[in-house]
Amino acid sequence: MSVGIDAGTKSYGVYVLESNEHFEFESEWVRENPERFVEFLSELDMDAGAGLSGYGLPVKKFSEITERDFFEMTLNFEKERAMGMRAVIEGVKQAEVPVFTVPAVIHLPTVPDYRKINRIDMGTYDKVCSVAYVLHEYGIDETFVLAELGYGFNAFIAVKKGKIVDGIGGTSGFPGYMSLSAIDGELAYLMKRIEKKALFMGGLKSYFDEAGIEFDKDVFSEWVLKGINAVNTSVRADKVYLSGRFASMLSEIIDREFDVVNLSKEGAKVSACGAAVIASGYAGRGGKEIVDQLELFNAGGSVLDHITNDIRAFLRVDNYF
Repeated sequence: MSVGIDAGTKSYGVYVLESNEHFEFESEWVRENPERFVEFLSELDMDAGAGLSGYGLPVKKFSEITERDFFEMTLNFEKERAMGMRAVIEGVKQAEVPVFTVPAVIHLPTVPDYRKINRIDMGTYDKVCSVAYVLHEYGIDETFVLAELGYGFNAFIAVKKGKIVDGIGGTSGFPGYMSLSAIDGELAYLMKRIEKKALFMGGLKSYFDEAGIEFDKDVFSEWVLKGINAVNTSVRADKVYLSGRFASMLSEIIDREFDVVNLSKEGAKVSACGAAVIASGYAGRGGKEIVDQLELFNAGGSVLDHITNDIRAFLRVDNYF
């Protein structure tokens, strides 16, 4: 049995490939009840699972995850604030549930190094899973942009003939519903301290609330189109796949400029479905061709490998361990 797990800002999705079953849990519930979530995963009796990987790791079984790995998956100095995911990961390890990590965009050898300069979030593991779903359902040699419009973040992934070649992650691009995303350098300088929780603030919801607007599709769509056009410089694609909570709401507007496929109409969380395909591929079953096409087993390195030395001097990481 192949199982995909998507840990989202608003909800966790779990998808069983062989039975086409989908389950969804509020993220807050998982944070408060990690042992019950792990018990649920254990009862699925899977032989291969994939997901739950945060900022991603090269392919590794959860039983092999180290403290350094956990930090790179969460990028959170405040351990107590990361306890929800930590508790789930530790529970999965202790229960010996056979879950494997999924690389993020930055780990992939198909993305040129020059596009990774001083980048960390080029698209988290779940975005790679969503691409896997598209290749599985629509064609392994597709060229397109994936725009994932979640409750917290927007991300944009460029795919050329079935290979991920570029990406703009949720914290490195344009405003999402909850997140301000990339922080203006001057704003960063003026802030007292950039805490992890600040990454989940200052998005379009904050603007709408302060302006007394319930929701403005045109405003949201303009930022989405900026993201699509920015990453599309790497592939010049005509087709855009939309996924995430706001995909259906904005698809008609995006469709004025691109050939749009709205994945959110298909029910289960796309990233969880793609993670299940990857899990099946890890096990050598159907999905192996997708894992090979994305070169997941060739993924390597750390999310911090591409920081230039002059910027690295400002990092707090080396003193953390």
